[in-house]
Amino acid sequence: MPEPIRTDSLALINGVIYPMACPGRVSALFSRGGVIKALGTDKEILPLCDAKTVVLDMKGRYVLPGFTDTHIHLIAAGRSLEALDLSGARSVDELVSSAKKYLEENDPPENGWFCARGWNQNKMDENRFPDKNDLDRVSSRLPIFFERSCGHIAVLNSMALELLGIERGMRIAGGVIDTDASGIPNGIVREAAVNWVRMKIPPNSRERLCHWYKLAADQLVRHGITAVQTDDIETAGSVEEVFRLYETIESDEKMPLRISHQWCLWNEKELALFIEEGNHKRRGCYFRPGPLKIRVDGTLGARTAALREEYSDDPGNRGVYSHSQEEMNRLVRMAQEAGMQAAFYAIGDGAVERCLNAVEAAKNAANAGVAHRIVHCQVGGADLYGRMAELGVMADIQPAFVTSDWPIVMRRLGAERARWSYAWKSLLASGISVGAGSDAPSEPLDPLIGIRAALLRRDTEGRPEHGWMPSQCLDRIEAFSIYTSGGACVCGDLPWRGTLEPGKAADMIAFMEDPFMVPDCELLELHNGLTVVDGRIRFIR
Repeated sequence: MPEPIRTDSLALINGVIYPMACPGRVSALFSRGGVIKALGTDKEILPLCDAKTVVLDMKGRYVLPGFTDTHIHLIAAGRSLEALDLSGARSVDELVSSAKKYLEENDPPENGWFCARGWNQNKMDENRFPDKNDLDRVSSRLPIFFERSCGHIAVLNSMALELLGIERGMRIAGGVIDTDASGIPNGIVREAAVNWVRMKIPPNSRERLCHWYKLAADQLVRHGITAVQTDDIETAGSVEEVFRLYETIESDEKMPLRISHQWCLWNEKELALFIEEGNHKRRGCYFRPGPLKIRVDGTLGARTAALREEYSDDPGNRGVYSHSQEEMNRLVRMAQEAGMQAAFYAIGDGAVERCLNAVEAAKNAANAGVAHRIVHCQVGGADLYGRMAELGVMADIQPAFVTSDWPIVMRRLGAERARWSYAWKSLLASGISVGAGSDAPSEPLDPLIGIRAALLRRDTEGRPEHGWMPSQCLDRIEAFSIYTSGGACVCGDLPWRGTLEPGKAADMIAFMEDPFMVPDCELLELHNGLTVVDGRIRFIR
Protein backbone atom coordinates (compact mmCIF):
# COMPACT_ATOMS: atom_id res chain seq x y z
CA MET A 1 0.00 0.00 0.00
CA PRO A 2 1.53 3.36 -1.04
CA GLU A 3 2.31 5.87 1.68
CA PRO A 4 -0.17 8.76 1.92
CA ILE A 5 0.93 12.00 0.35
CA ARG A 6 2.20 14.32 3.05
CA THR A 7 0.74 17.81 3.32
CA ASP A 8 2.52 18.98 6.48
CA SER A 9 4.51 22.18 6.00
CA LEU A 10 7.17 24.10 7.87
CA ALA A 11 8.40 27.68 7.46
CA LEU A 12 11.44 29.35 8.97
CA ILE A 13 11.34 33.16 8.96
CA ASN A 14 13.42 36.04 10.34
CA GLY A 15 16.58 33.97 10.22
CA VAL A 16 20.00 33.99 8.61
CA ILE A 17 19.92 30.98 6.29
CA TYR A 18 23.14 29.74 4.72
CA PRO A 19 22.01 27.30 1.99
CA MET A 20 25.64 26.28 1.24
CA ALA A 21 24.63 26.76 -2.39
CA CYS A 22 23.82 29.58 -4.82
CA PRO A 23 22.44 32.21 -4.69
CA GLY A 24 23.50 32.55 -1.05
CA ARG A 25 22.12 33.88 2.21
CA VAL A 26 18.37 34.40 2.65
CA SER A 27 16.08 35.03 5.62
CA ALA A 28 13.27 32.52 5.14
CA LEU A 29 12.48 29.02 3.89
CA PHE A 30 9.33 26.98 3.21
CA SER A 31 9.00 23.19 2.99
CA ARG A 32 6.08 20.84 2.44
CA GLY A 33 6.05 17.09 2.91
CA GLY A 34 9.71 17.14 3.93
CA VAL A 35 10.85 18.85 0.72
CA ILE A 36 12.09 22.42 0.41
CA LYS A 37 9.79 24.39 -1.88
CA ALA A 38 11.14 27.93 -1.68
CA LEU A 39 13.75 30.21 -0.12
CA GLY A 40 13.61 33.98 -0.02
CA THR A 41 12.59 36.92 2.10
CA ASP A 42 9.97 36.76 4.84
CA LYS A 43 7.55 38.59 2.55
CA GLU A 44 8.05 36.00 -0.18
CA ILE A 45 7.72 32.97 2.12
CA LEU A 46 4.82 33.91 4.43
CA PRO A 47 2.15 33.91 1.65
CA LEU A 48 3.03 30.24 0.97
CA CYS A 49 1.95 29.23 4.48
CA ASP A 50 -1.53 27.97 5.32
CA ALA A 51 -3.35 27.59 8.62
CA LYS A 52 -1.59 24.30 9.39
CA THR A 53 1.94 25.43 8.57
CA VAL A 54 4.34 25.36 11.50
CA VAL A 55 5.98 28.79 11.38
CA LEU A 56 9.18 29.26 13.40
CA ASP A 57 10.45 32.76 14.05
CA MET A 58 14.19 32.19 14.09
CA LYS A 59 14.90 35.59 15.71
CA GLY A 60 18.10 36.00 13.79
CA ARG A 61 19.40 32.46 14.38
CA TYR A 62 21.74 30.89 11.82
CA VAL A 63 20.40 28.04 9.69
CA LEU A 64 22.56 25.53 7.78
CA PRO A 65 21.95 22.19 6.07
CA GLY A 66 22.04 19.33 8.56
CA PHE A 67 25.38 17.67 9.18
CA THR A 68 26.26 14.25 7.77
CA ASP A 69 28.55 11.87 9.64
CA THR A 70 29.93 9.79 6.78
CA HIS A 71 31.54 7.09 8.93
CA ILE A 72 30.39 6.10 12.40
CA HIS A 73 29.73 2.96 14.43
CA LEU A 74 26.39 4.10 15.77
CA ILE A 75 25.55 1.27 18.18
CA ALA A 76 29.11 1.09 19.50
CA ALA A 77 29.07 4.87 19.94
CA GLY A 78 25.93 4.55 22.03
CA ARG A 79 27.52 1.79 24.08
CA SER A 80 30.59 3.97 24.68
CA LEU A 81 28.44 6.69 26.25
CA GLU A 82 27.83 4.47 29.28
CA ALA A 83 30.80 2.05 29.16
CA LEU A 84 34.22 2.40 30.75
CA ASP A 85 36.30 4.91 28.78
CA LEU A 86 39.99 3.98 28.77
CA SER A 87 41.19 7.08 26.90
CA GLY A 88 42.22 8.86 30.09
CA ALA A 89 44.63 6.14 31.23
CA ARG A 90 48.17 7.53 31.46
CA SER A 91 49.76 4.26 32.55
CA VAL A 92 48.98 0.56 32.46
CA ASP A 93 48.50 0.62 36.25
CA GLU A 94 45.95 3.41 35.86
CA LEU A 95 44.11 1.38 33.21
CA VAL A 96 43.99 -1.61 35.54
CA SER A 97 42.83 0.39 38.57
CA SER A 98 40.09 2.20 36.64
CA ALA A 99 38.81 -1.11 35.24
CA LYS A 100 38.74 -2.72 38.70
CA LYS A 101 36.87 0.27 40.11
CA TYR A 102 34.33 0.12 37.27
CA LEU A 103 33.62 -3.55 38.00
CA GLU A 104 33.11 -2.79 41.67
CA GLU A 105 30.61 0.01 40.96
CA ASN A 106 28.56 -1.48 38.11
CA ASP A 107 26.37 -4.50 37.47
CA PRO A 108 27.95 -7.50 35.73
CA PRO A 109 27.86 -7.21 31.91
CA GLU A 110 24.77 -8.68 30.27
CA ASN A 111 26.62 -11.10 28.01
CA GLY A 112 29.26 -12.01 30.58
CA TRP A 113 32.12 -10.18 28.83
CA PHE A 114 33.82 -7.04 30.19
CA CYS A 115 34.43 -4.85 27.12
CA ALA A 116 35.88 -1.36 27.02
CA ARG A 117 37.71 0.86 24.55
CA GLY A 118 40.03 3.84 24.27
CA TRP A 119 43.52 2.97 25.55
CA ASN A 120 46.44 4.41 23.61
CA GLN A 121 49.96 3.26 24.43
CA ASN A 122 51.39 6.50 23.03
CA LYS A 123 49.73 8.36 25.93
CA MET A 124 50.87 5.94 28.64
CA ASP A 125 54.08 6.17 30.65
CA GLU A 126 55.24 2.69 29.68
CA ASN A 127 54.62 3.35 25.95
CA ARG A 128 53.64 -0.29 25.45
CA PHE A 129 50.51 -2.29 24.81
CA PRO A 130 48.84 -3.80 27.88
CA ASP A 131 48.81 -7.61 27.73
CA LYS A 132 46.97 -10.56 29.29
CA ASN A 133 48.99 -10.37 32.50
CA ASP A 134 47.83 -6.80 33.04
CA LEU A 135 44.18 -7.66 32.40
CA ASP A 136 44.39 -10.72 34.63
CA ARG A 137 44.95 -8.23 37.46
CA VAL A 138 41.53 -6.75 36.65
CA SER A 139 39.65 -10.05 36.81
CA SER A 140 40.32 -13.75 36.49
CA ARG A 141 36.58 -14.56 36.60
CA LEU A 142 35.31 -12.49 33.66
CA PRO A 143 36.60 -12.64 30.08
CA ILE A 144 37.98 -9.19 29.19
CA PHE A 145 38.29 -7.50 25.80
CA PHE A 146 39.81 -3.99 25.81
CA GLU A 147 40.19 -2.25 22.43
CA ARG A 148 42.73 0.39 21.55
CA SER A 149 41.30 3.78 20.60
CA CYS A 150 41.61 2.94 16.89
CA GLY A 151 39.69 -0.34 17.22
CA HIS A 152 42.38 -2.18 15.23
CA ILE A 153 44.27 -3.58 18.20
CA ALA A 154 42.85 -5.15 21.34
CA VAL A 155 43.98 -7.09 24.39
CA LEU A 156 42.35 -10.10 26.04
CA ASN A 157 42.87 -11.62 29.48
CA SER A 158 43.68 -15.29 30.05
CA MET A 159 40.07 -16.31 30.53
CA ALA A 160 39.06 -14.71 27.22
CA LEU A 161 41.91 -16.47 25.42
CA GLU A 162 40.82 -19.77 26.91
CA LEU A 163 37.13 -19.33 26.05
CA LEU A 164 37.97 -18.40 22.47
CA GLY A 165 40.45 -21.22 22.05
CA ILE A 166 43.32 -18.89 21.10
CA GLU A 167 46.41 -21.07 21.48
CA ARG A 168 49.98 -21.42 20.28
CA GLY A 169 50.22 -21.54 16.49
CA MET A 170 46.71 -20.21 15.81
CA ARG A 171 46.35 -18.10 12.64
CA ILE A 172 43.56 -15.77 11.48
CA ALA A 173 43.61 -14.58 7.86
CA GLY A 174 44.37 -10.87 7.66
CA GLY A 175 45.06 -10.69 11.39
CA VAL A 176 47.89 -11.02 13.87
CA ILE A 177 47.93 -12.84 17.22
CA ASP A 178 50.94 -11.60 19.21
CA THR A 179 52.97 -14.09 21.25
CA ASP A 180 55.61 -13.99 23.94
CA ALA A 181 59.18 -15.20 23.46
CA SER A 182 58.08 -18.84 23.84
CA GLY A 183 55.32 -18.55 21.22
CA ILE A 184 52.40 -18.41 23.68
CA PRO A 185 49.66 -15.83 22.83
CA ASN A 186 50.15 -12.79 25.08
CA GLY A 187 46.59 -11.47 24.72
CA ILE A 188 47.27 -8.84 22.04
CA VAL A 189 45.39 -9.22 18.75
CA ARG A 190 45.50 -7.01 15.67
CA GLU A 191 43.46 -6.18 12.57
CA ALA A 192 41.22 -9.06 11.34
CA ALA A 193 41.90 -10.94 14.57
CA VAL A 194 40.15 -8.13 16.46
CA ASN A 195 37.09 -8.48 14.24
CA TRP A 196 37.18 -12.26 14.67
CA VAL A 197 37.08 -11.82 18.44
CA ARG A 198 34.20 -9.35 18.22
CA MET A 199 32.14 -11.83 16.24
CA LYS A 200 32.87 -14.60 18.77
CA ILE A 201 31.73 -12.62 21.81
CA PRO A 202 28.16 -13.62 22.82
CA PRO A 203 25.64 -11.19 21.28
CA ASN A 204 23.85 -8.57 23.29
CA SER A 205 20.07 -8.63 23.52
CA ARG A 206 17.91 -6.68 21.08
CA GLU A 207 16.79 -4.53 24.02
CA ARG A 208 20.38 -3.61 24.84
CA LEU A 209 21.17 -2.79 21.20
CA CYS A 210 18.05 -0.58 21.02
CA HIS A 211 19.10 1.14 24.22
CA TRP A 212 22.54 1.94 22.79
CA TYR A 213 20.94 3.06 19.54
CA LYS A 214 18.73 5.54 21.39
CA LEU A 215 21.65 6.93 23.40
CA ALA A 216 23.57 7.64 20.21
CA ALA A 217 20.61 8.87 18.13
CA ASP A 218 19.63 11.38 20.81
CA GLN A 219 23.16 12.77 20.85
CA LEU A 220 23.39 12.86 17.07
CA VAL A 221 20.28 14.99 16.53
CA ARG A 222 21.27 17.20 19.49
CA HIS A 223 24.55 17.91 17.71
CA GLY A 224 22.80 18.71 14.42
CA ILE A 225 23.57 15.45 12.62
CA THR A 226 20.69 14.58 10.32
CA ALA A 227 22.24 11.66 8.41
CA VAL A 228 24.87 9.02 9.11
CA GLN A 229 26.51 6.07 7.47
CA THR A 230 27.22 3.44 10.10
CA ASP A 231 28.89 0.04 10.39
CA ASP A 232 27.23 -2.07 13.09
CA ILE A 233 27.61 -5.67 11.94
CA GLU A 234 30.18 -6.56 14.58
CA THR A 235 28.13 -5.03 17.40
CA ALA A 236 24.78 -6.40 16.21
CA GLY A 237 26.22 -9.79 15.30
CA SER A 238 25.08 -10.34 11.70
CA VAL A 239 23.66 -8.75 8.55
CA GLU A 240 20.25 -10.14 9.42
CA GLU A 241 20.31 -8.65 12.90
CA VAL A 242 21.27 -5.23 11.52
CA PHE A 243 18.23 -5.27 9.23
CA ARG A 244 15.93 -6.55 11.98
CA LEU A 245 17.17 -3.93 14.41
CA TYR A 246 16.89 -0.89 12.18
CA GLU A 247 13.77 -1.91 10.28
CA THR A 248 12.00 -2.51 13.60
CA ILE A 249 13.16 0.86 14.94
CA GLU A 250 11.91 2.58 11.80
CA SER A 251 8.56 0.78 11.82
CA ASP A 252 8.12 1.86 15.45
CA GLU A 253 8.74 5.47 14.31
CA LYS A 254 11.77 5.80 16.56
CA MET A 255 14.24 6.87 13.91
CA PRO A 256 14.82 10.65 14.11
CA LEU A 257 17.55 10.81 11.45
CA ARG A 258 18.58 9.17 8.17
CA ILE A 259 20.68 6.03 8.56
CA SER A 260 22.55 4.22 5.81
CA HIS A 261 24.59 1.12 6.58
CA GLN A 262 28.07 0.21 5.38
CA TRP A 263 28.36 -3.55 4.89
CA CYS A 264 31.72 -4.92 6.02
CA LEU A 265 31.56 -8.25 4.16
CA TRP A 266 34.86 -10.07 4.22
CA ASN A 267 34.87 -12.16 1.06
CA GLU A 268 33.23 -12.75 -2.29
CA LYS A 269 30.98 -15.49 -0.92
CA GLU A 270 29.47 -13.16 1.69
CA LEU A 271 29.02 -10.38 -0.86
CA ALA A 272 27.47 -12.70 -3.45
CA LEU A 273 24.94 -13.98 -0.91
CA PHE A 274 24.14 -10.42 0.21
CA ILE A 275 23.41 -9.39 -3.38
CA GLU A 276 21.60 -12.62 -4.28
CA GLU A 277 19.17 -12.11 -1.39
CA GLY A 278 18.47 -8.56 -2.61
CA ASN A 279 19.71 -6.95 0.59
CA HIS A 280 21.36 -4.13 -1.34
CA LYS A 281 17.92 -3.07 -2.64
CA ARG A 282 15.95 -3.05 0.63
CA ARG A 283 14.64 0.45 1.27
CA GLY A 284 12.92 2.24 4.09
CA CYS A 285 12.13 5.92 4.44
CA TYR A 286 14.96 6.68 6.86
CA PHE A 287 16.97 3.42 6.84
CA ARG A 288 18.56 1.98 3.73
CA PRO A 289 21.52 -0.19 2.75
CA GLY A 290 24.67 1.67 1.78
CA PRO A 291 28.06 0.76 0.32
CA LEU A 292 30.24 -2.30 0.57
CA LYS A 293 32.93 -1.53 3.14
CA ILE A 294 36.29 -3.05 2.27
CA ARG A 295 38.96 -3.06 4.97
CA VAL A 296 42.31 -2.64 3.25
CA ASP A 297 44.84 -2.01 6.04
CA GLY A 298 45.35 -0.94 9.67
CA THR A 299 46.46 2.22 11.47
CA LEU A 300 49.54 4.40 11.82
CA GLY A 301 49.41 4.21 15.61
CA ALA A 302 49.72 0.44 15.47
CA ARG A 303 52.15 0.49 12.51
CA THR A 304 49.70 -1.68 10.57
CA ALA A 305 48.70 0.93 7.96
CA ALA A 306 49.98 -0.39 4.61
CA LEU A 307 52.75 1.78 3.13
CA ARG A 308 54.53 1.77 -0.19
CA GLU A 309 57.85 2.12 1.65
CA GLU A 310 58.83 0.86 5.10
CA TYR A 311 58.04 2.73 8.31
CA SER A 312 60.69 5.30 9.19
CA ASP A 313 60.71 4.11 12.81
CA ASP A 314 60.33 0.37 12.07
CA PRO A 315 62.65 -0.72 9.23
CA GLY A 316 61.35 -3.65 7.24
CA ASN A 317 57.72 -3.09 8.22
CA ARG A 318 55.31 -1.89 5.53
CA GLY A 319 52.10 -2.63 7.44
CA VAL A 320 49.33 -5.17 6.96
CA TYR A 321 46.97 -5.73 4.03
CA SER A 322 43.60 -7.36 4.67
CA HIS A 323 43.11 -8.46 1.04
CA SER A 324 45.26 -9.23 -1.96
CA GLN A 325 44.96 -6.96 -4.98
CA GLU A 326 43.14 -9.70 -6.88
CA GLU A 327 40.58 -10.15 -4.08
CA MET A 328 39.93 -6.42 -3.98
CA ASN A 329 39.52 -6.28 -7.73
CA ARG A 330 36.87 -8.99 -7.63
CA LEU A 331 35.01 -7.43 -4.67
CA VAL A 332 34.85 -4.01 -6.34
CA ARG A 333 33.64 -5.45 -9.64
CA MET A 334 30.90 -7.47 -7.92
CA ALA A 335 29.74 -4.49 -5.89
CA GLN A 336 29.80 -2.11 -8.84
CA GLU A 337 27.89 -4.47 -11.10
CA ALA A 338 25.20 -4.63 -8.40
CA GLY A 339 25.12 -0.81 -8.24
CA MET A 340 26.86 -0.67 -4.86
CA GLN A 341 29.50 1.87 -4.00
CA ALA A 342 32.76 0.57 -2.53
CA ALA A 343 33.84 2.40 0.63
CA PHE A 344 37.45 1.40 1.15
CA TYR A 345 38.98 1.61 4.61
CA ALA A 346 42.51 2.73 3.71
CA ILE A 347 45.04 4.74 5.70
CA GLY A 348 48.47 4.05 4.21
CA ASP A 349 49.57 5.14 0.74
CA GLY A 350 50.08 1.49 -0.23
CA ALA A 351 46.48 0.76 0.71
CA VAL A 352 45.23 3.82 -1.20
CA GLU A 353 47.14 2.63 -4.26
CA ARG A 354 45.47 -0.79 -4.10
CA CYS A 355 42.06 0.88 -3.89
CA LEU A 356 42.74 2.88 -7.03
CA ASN A 357 44.01 -0.20 -8.83
CA ALA A 358 40.76 -2.00 -7.99
CA VAL A 359 38.60 0.89 -9.20
CA GLU A 360 40.61 1.15 -12.40
CA ALA A 361 40.26 -2.60 -12.99
CA ALA A 362 36.47 -2.25 -12.81
CA LYS A 363 36.16 0.82 -15.04
CA ASN A 364 34.80 -1.20 -17.97
CA ALA A 365 32.36 -3.22 -15.83
CA ALA A 366 28.65 -2.45 -15.57
CA ASN A 367 27.56 0.64 -13.65
CA ALA A 368 30.86 2.40 -14.26
CA GLY A 369 29.18 5.63 -13.14
CA VAL A 370 29.13 4.47 -9.51
CA ALA A 371 31.51 6.76 -7.61
CA HIS A 372 33.61 4.93 -5.01
CA ARG A 373 35.31 6.44 -1.99
CA ILE A 374 38.28 5.98 0.32
CA VAL A 375 37.52 6.24 4.02
CA HIS A 376 40.29 7.89 6.11
CA CYS A 377 42.66 8.41 3.15
CA GLN A 378 45.37 9.60 5.51
CA VAL A 379 48.70 9.02 3.76
CA GLY A 380 48.75 10.11 0.14
CA GLY A 381 50.89 11.62 -2.57
CA ALA A 382 50.60 13.83 -5.63
CA ASP A 383 50.41 10.81 -7.93
CA LEU A 384 47.68 9.17 -5.84
CA TYR A 385 45.57 12.32 -5.68
CA GLY A 386 45.90 12.75 -9.42
CA ARG A 387 44.61 9.20 -9.95
CA MET A 388 41.77 9.73 -7.47
CA ALA A 389 40.62 12.81 -9.37
CA GLU A 390 40.92 11.05 -12.74
CA LEU A 391 38.95 8.01 -11.54
CA GLY A 392 36.33 10.07 -9.68
CA VAL A 393 37.23 8.44 -6.35
CA MET A 394 36.14 10.54 -3.37
CA ALA A 395 37.77 11.04 0.04
CA ASP A 396 35.91 10.38 3.29
CA ILE A 397 38.11 11.92 6.00
CA GLN A 398 37.98 12.01 9.81
CA PRO A 399 39.53 15.38 10.73
CA ALA A 400 39.64 14.72 14.48
CA PHE A 401 42.25 12.00 13.89
CA VAL A 402 44.92 14.63 13.31
CA THR A 403 44.50 15.97 16.85
CA SER A 404 45.63 12.66 18.33
CA ASP A 405 47.92 11.40 15.53
CA TRP A 406 50.09 14.44 14.79
CA PRO A 407 52.79 13.66 17.42
CA ILE A 408 53.58 10.28 15.80
CA VAL A 409 53.28 11.02 12.07
CA MET A 410 56.77 12.43 11.54
CA ARG A 411 58.35 9.49 13.37
CA ARG A 412 56.31 6.92 11.45
CA LEU A 413 56.63 8.43 7.98
CA GLY A 414 59.49 10.90 7.78
CA ALA A 415 59.23 14.46 6.48
CA GLU A 416 58.34 13.85 2.82
CA ARG A 417 55.51 11.39 3.39
CA ALA A 418 54.25 13.42 6.36
CA ARG A 419 53.84 16.36 3.98
CA TRP A 420 51.25 14.34 2.05
CA SER A 421 49.42 13.03 5.10
CA TYR A 422 46.04 14.30 6.31
CA ALA A 423 46.44 16.57 3.28
CA TRP A 424 42.86 17.84 3.07
CA LYS A 425 43.63 21.10 1.27
CA SER A 426 45.58 19.18 -1.35
CA LEU A 427 42.68 16.76 -1.82
CA LEU A 428 40.30 19.65 -2.51
CA ALA A 429 42.84 21.42 -4.73
CA SER A 430 43.15 18.24 -6.78
CA GLY A 431 39.42 18.38 -7.55
CA ILE A 432 38.51 15.46 -5.28
CA SER A 433 35.11 15.48 -3.54
CA VAL A 434 35.63 15.36 0.23
CA GLY A 435 33.20 14.48 3.01
CA ALA A 436 33.84 13.98 6.71
CA GLY A 437 32.83 11.83 9.65
CA SER A 438 33.81 11.02 13.21
CA ASP A 439 34.46 7.26 13.26
CA ALA A 440 32.87 7.38 16.72
CA PRO A 441 33.55 5.85 19.19
CA SER A 442 37.18 6.22 18.04
CA GLU A 443 36.61 9.98 18.28
CA PRO A 444 33.70 11.98 19.77
CA LEU A 445 30.63 12.21 17.54
CA ASP A 446 30.32 16.02 17.89
CA PRO A 447 30.96 17.38 14.34
CA LEU A 448 32.25 20.68 15.75
CA ILE A 449 35.29 18.79 17.05
CA GLY A 450 36.03 17.65 13.49
CA ILE A 451 35.35 21.11 12.05
CA ARG A 452 37.74 22.68 14.57
CA ALA A 453 40.38 20.09 13.67
CA ALA A 454 39.93 20.82 9.95
CA LEU A 455 40.34 24.54 10.58
CA LEU A 456 43.18 24.56 13.10
CA ARG A 457 44.88 21.13 12.97
CA ARG A 458 45.59 21.50 16.69
CA ASP A 459 44.62 19.33 19.65
CA THR A 460 42.39 20.51 22.49
CA GLU A 461 45.45 21.86 24.32
CA GLY A 462 46.30 24.06 21.34
CA ARG A 463 49.27 22.05 20.14
CA PRO A 464 51.14 22.50 17.92
CA GLU A 465 50.90 26.26 18.23
CA HIS A 466 50.40 27.06 14.54
CA GLY A 467 48.71 23.80 13.59
CA TRP A 468 50.30 20.63 12.24
CA MET A 469 51.18 21.17 8.57
CA PRO A 470 49.23 24.47 8.61
CA SER A 471 49.23 24.75 4.81
CA GLN A 472 46.63 21.96 4.88
CA CYS A 473 44.19 23.88 7.14
CA LEU A 474 40.76 24.39 5.59
CA ASP A 475 38.92 27.68 5.62
CA ARG A 476 35.58 28.13 7.36
CA ILE A 477 33.43 27.45 4.26
CA GLU A 478 35.42 24.34 3.35
CA ALA A 479 35.31 22.99 6.90
CA PHE A 480 31.54 23.28 7.19
CA SER A 481 31.02 22.08 3.61
CA ILE A 482 32.70 18.72 4.17
CA TYR A 483 30.07 18.02 6.85
CA THR A 484 27.12 19.29 4.76
CA SER A 485 27.28 19.16 0.96
CA GLY A 486 30.53 17.16 0.97
CA GLY A 487 29.13 14.59 3.36
CA ALA A 488 26.04 14.12 1.22
CA CYS A 489 28.20 13.89 -1.89
CA VAL A 490 30.46 11.05 -0.76
CA CYS A 491 27.36 9.15 0.41
CA GLY A 492 25.86 9.55 -3.07
CA ASP A 493 23.01 11.74 -1.82
CA LEU A 494 23.91 15.23 -3.04
CA PRO A 495 21.16 15.30 -5.71
CA TRP A 496 18.52 15.31 -2.96
CA ARG A 497 20.12 16.55 0.28
CA GLY A 498 23.19 18.31 1.67
CA THR A 499 22.28 21.86 0.62
CA LEU A 500 19.17 23.95 1.20
CA GLU A 501 17.65 24.28 -2.27
CA PRO A 502 14.15 23.82 -3.73
CA GLY A 503 13.51 20.15 -4.41
CA LYS A 504 15.91 18.92 -1.73
CA ALA A 505 15.21 17.39 1.67
CA ALA A 506 14.25 19.74 4.49
CA ASP A 507 17.14 18.63 6.71
CA MET A 508 18.56 21.60 8.60
CA ILE A 509 19.98 22.92 11.84
CA ALA A 510 20.07 26.32 13.51
CA PHE A 511 22.93 27.74 15.55
CA MET A 512 22.41 30.34 18.23
CA GLU A 513 25.65 32.07 17.09
CA ASP A 514 27.01 32.75 13.60
CA PRO A 515 29.23 29.75 12.79
CA PHE A 516 31.18 31.75 10.22
CA MET A 517 31.97 34.63 12.55
CA VAL A 518 32.72 33.18 15.99
CA PRO A 519 36.42 33.21 16.90
CA ASP A 520 38.33 29.97 16.44
CA CYS A 521 38.69 29.57 20.19
CA GLU A 522 34.89 29.56 20.58
CA LEU A 523 34.01 27.00 17.89
CA LEU A 524 33.29 24.25 20.39
CA GLU A 525 30.95 26.60 22.26
CA LEU A 526 28.54 26.93 19.33
CA HIS A 527 25.04 25.82 20.37
CA ASN A 528 22.70 24.01 18.03
CA GLY A 529 19.16 25.12 18.86
CA LEU A 530 17.14 23.23 16.26
CA THR A 531 17.40 20.04 14.22
CA VAL A 532 14.90 19.35 11.43
CA VAL A 533 14.92 16.07 9.49
CA ASP A 534 12.52 15.48 6.61
CA GLY A 535 10.65 18.66 7.51
CA ARG A 536 9.99 17.40 11.06
CA ILE A 537 11.43 18.95 14.21
CA ARG A 538 13.63 16.36 15.89
CA PHE A 539 15.34 18.58 18.46
CA ILE A 540 14.66 22.07 19.74
CA ARG A 541 16.42 23.83 22.56
